Amino acid sequence: WPAGYPLVILFFSLFGKSWALTTLSIVQSLIFSYAVYFFATELSKTKLKKFSYLTLLLILLNPTLSLSSIAVGYESLTASGLLLCVGLVIRSFIAKDDKKFIKYLIISSVVFGLLAFVQPRLIVTGLFINIVWVLVWKGVKGGALFISLSVAITLFFPATLIYRNNQAIGINSISTNLGVTMNIGAGDNATGGYIKEGYGVDCDLFGNPSQQDNQRVGCVLNWYLGNPIKVAELFYNKSIYFWSPWYGPVANGTMARNPWLTINPLKDVATTQDGFNVVYGGFGKVISWLWLLGGLALLFYGYLTLWRQNSLERLIGNLAMVAVMTNWLITLFTIGDHRFRVPIMGLSLFLQAIGLKTLFKGGKAPIVDGPSLR
Repeated sequence: WPAGYPLVILFFSLFGKSWALTTLSIVQSLIFSYAVYFFATELSKTKLKKFSYLTLLLILLNPTLSLSSIAVGYESLTASGLLLCVGLVIRSFIAKDDKKFIKYLIISSVVFGLLAFVQPRLIVTGLFINIVWVLVWKGVKGGALFISLSVAITLFFPATLIYRNNQAIGINSISTNLGVTMNIGAGDNATGGYIKEGYGVDCDLFGNPSQQDNQRVGCVLNWYLGNPIKVAELFYNKSIYFWSPWYGPVANGTMARNPWLTINPLKDVATTQDGFNVVYGGFGKVISWLWLLGGLALLFYGYLTLWRQNSLERLIGNLAMVAVMTNWLITLFTIGDHRFRVPIMGLSLFLQAIGLKTLFKGGKAPIVDGPSLR
């Protein structure tokens, strides 16, 4: 497994081993609170000012996001980092200063590098967001140098994990679990989620663990190409699991440690047989599907609202959707798990806030004067 987040905990243990997890919780909570404040503040300087307060409340008071910041897990840090980086993009276009653009791009690249350090799957999201940012700011020809700089900075941090693994076990790899994870989500017996037995595709393995992991990736991709009907079924299941509620008949994933579940009133209701029948019966299934589909509808409606705007507001929507879609796409080729949704929840809640307020305004976004792209 990637060693980044355990190394973060190890760092905090330097301030006292008995206080390591307490220190971790405090730091994660402070970073999360500041990230939400920073994103909402930068948003308030654009034509989306009237959406900024609702966005602030929806993200900051979201029980899963806010309570996850006090729990052990990379999810809170990654959600905070994405908000910070998109906020930096907004700030750069408000400032319209080339020197500040370079400064903000370097900071964003460092943040994305740290996110990839604790969760390597976010490399894709970070690279895409910064590349889009540079291309909009500098164009293709003028942006080549800045893209190279951003990519180099971002990849430096996960590259340190390769060095660490080389020194520890002699393997040049960030981790050796990608192929295993992809294999769980593939094969004739796969459901799209975690299963303990009978999963995967046959694959002839040889060499060290890193080579075997790469071989599994190749075997899984070949299986996908040869089984389009089963793949379509798995992609559907993984999508449902990715967007599923945290609790109830449709829930699927590994968020059992979600602090919100310890105080979720539905869990208390389900402790009796009658309550269980309500939560997991027909009524509970209808509510769960309404929650899932309603959230997705608001998200895409919010994005379409931003797409209809000009310049900066459209770019903000595009960046938020890049984060959502890259993580969703990675899920399709690995395992469907609602825990993988947490890192992009800040930005998905932002899009839902846009959709929700626009819906209650009769389908017209309340726009005021604000900055353009350049």
